[in-house]
Amino acid sequence: MQTIEKTKSRKRKRSTKIVIGILAFLLVVFIVGAIYQAASLRADQQKYPPVGKMIEVNDHRMHMYGEGEGEITVVLGSGFGTPSPYVDFYPLYSKLSKHTRVVVYERPGYGWSETTKDNREVDIITEEIHTLLEKAGEKPPYLFVGHSLASLESIRFAQMYEDEVAGIVMLDGGSPEFYQSDKSSPALPLYGIQMLKHTGVLRTLMHFDGVANLLTKPQEGYGELTPEKLKKLNAVMVNKNTYNRNLIQESNNVTKNAETVIDGGRLQNIPLTLFTSGKNNQEKKWSQTQKDFTKWSDKSKQIVIEGAGHYVHHDDPDLIVKEIINLIEKE
Repeated sequence: MQTIEKTKSRKRKRSTKIVIGILAFLLVVFIVGAIYQAASLRADQQKYPPVGKMIEVNDHRMHMYGEGEGEITVVLGSGFGTPSPYVDFYPLYSKLSKHTRVVVYERPGYGWSETTKDNREVDIITEEIHTLLEKAGEKPPYLFVGHSLASLESIRFAQMYEDEVAGIVMLDGGSPEFYQSDKSSPALPLYGIQMLKHTGVLRTLMHFDGVANLLTKPQEGYGELTPEKLKKLNAVMVNKNTYNRNLIQESNNVTKNAETVIDGGRLQNIPLTLFTSGKNNQEKKWSQTQKDFTKWSDKSKQIVIEGAGHYVHHDDPDLIVKEIINLIEKE
């Protein structure tokens, strides 16, 4: 009997040592990975300095890039999780800047902008954008162009600063009612991806083409009009910004922010143009909410880009640029 107990005791001790050994190994891997990630981030910052202005907003710095001249300033706002809005909007600002002033703002946690401790409520986000535009020396009237989730801050800006907005263009932007009904809770897997980033695992996986393409090309055809130098920058921004705390907060606040925008009321006479993805328009809920979205303005227009994915500005930038210029010329 004593022999059996001694055998069990030895097995337990052996199992405990194995578990401790595995945990110690993982701890070392995580520490080494975290050092690798931190050192790589510093190297990336030196190799890819900001191309625009870094401006202090509420105790953190935000990045804004602008080019071109004109009486109306086109303001480009990126969708949720876009690593580099500056890269993402290249197909638009490279063409629009020949006709008018155009700027790309990067919310906290996006592009070169720093993260912030401020909550990601839509009113705070909108006030940050307004302060950024003012401090950057940009002048209204503004024509807001919002992709995807940026629809909420674009509308909220018009609600809070109505006299400064000449119009709004949505790039497959969801309606406030669509986001209000969005009950998905993706935060847990986002925290997991965040951990992979902090420990250098994501950066290591990015050396494999399959993983790199998955993270830098959200849809087929994305980036075909983007210069190689900007594609490399986009990969750098994936390693810097993927699902940081501000992005996760944005995700958690979608329903609440949509309700704030709905409570703010319709746009009335502010022109609203909707570019809808032809592929997404095949989904019943998206199709219906996009049609209903036109009711947000007395001067609305919907254009369905057949065959286009969610990033419509990568599928048909020429059409979008043409419509934006037409809006500017009407003002």
